[in-house]
Amino acid sequence: MRFEVDGREIWDRGLRTSQMFCGQILLLEKLVRQPSGVHDTGYDEVHIDPVKLRAFLQTVFEYLGKSGSQPLRAMVRGVIQVALFLDRRASGDWLTLPDSFQDITDGLELIN
Repeated sequence: MRFEVDGREIWDRGLRTSQMFCGQILLLEKLVRQPSGVHDTGYDEVHIDPVKLRAFLQTVFEYLGKSGSQPLRAMVRGVIQVALFLDRRASGDWLTLPDSFQDITDGLELIN
């Protein structure tokens, strides 16, 4: 599946990987009660709204900072890593995060 911003491809992954990410991001949207800007068209494309994705990620990190739940943090680590990667591809720069989220940012270089 192609992940796109305004028709520009920012990522291309297999069907199962893409479906897993899109399913997980929907659950994370419900958790923080905010849209992610990730829209699975139901075809072979996923459209990304960079402004919404960046705002969503900031909300997710605010939520995680307040919750203190280590099991939750462990469960959402992968989907957040992919979202951070897509955010960088969409916006051109990495979202700046406090050092307290190093467990989530470790390994980002493996996603490409």
